[in-house]
Amino acid sequence: MWGNRFFRAGLTALLPIILAGCELPPPDTAGRFERKVMLFDPAQSIQQDWIEMPLVGTTEYRVSALNDRLSIRAVGKRSASGLVLPVTFDPDDCPVIEWSWRIEVLQESASLTERDREDVAASLFILFGDPGSYAAPREVPTLRYVWTNSRQQIEDIVDSPYLPGVVRSIVVETGSDGPAAWVEEKRDLLADFQAAFGRKPRDSVHAIAIFTDNDQTGEPVVAHYGAANLLCAGATG
Repeated sequence: MWGNRFFRAGLTALLPIILAGCELPPPDTAGRFERKVMLFDPAQSIQQDWIEMPLVGTTEYRVSALNDRLSIRAVGKRSASGLVLPVTFDPDDCPVIEWSWRIEVLQESASLTERDREDVAASLFILFGDPGSYAAPREVPTLRYVWTNSRQQIEDIVDSPYLPGVVRSIVVETGSDGPAAWVEEKRDLLADFQAAFGRKPRDSVHAIAIFTDNDQTGEPVVAHYGAANLLCAGATG
């Protein structure tokens, strides 16, 4: 689907920009965005068209269950690879994304600001625009939501040194409350895009990706990705 140059740029170490540490407004969904649309679900992962993107080795992604709760379990194998899911939605119509995830083990020595230690425990990419094909990849503005260690602060925004101004990450979780602790997220895509890029998105979202890696630090990492939904305009029906 996409060349390694584009995908690797979004998965390498990211450097802080001047927006680091800013507070983002909470999503305002009351009365406007009530229709819930499934984005991905571990229970349907076989039916969904996930595309594996190996970069360094292969992170192990498997459907797992804990206390009857399904997840896509990611285990680092001194690897850097992700799962990409082609999607199409207009962020003006579906501006809010919600998902759940948890971390069993994360890389305590990882650092988003250092190329040789830039591993992340878990991350979710949102690609705004058509990234093209493997033979002819295109650079499109990309948000990445990140769970990492406490070296970063929550709401830090970081810019890719390989594709500056193209791929920017927002740190939404740091550390871990315990290996069985699920965390529920709800983010306003329009507000986050505005904070990261200083403007509104001009294109629809064409793909998402999940990514866990430990090729740099070599430290164990185990992450779980639960279901993700969009909140869209219109009544539930």
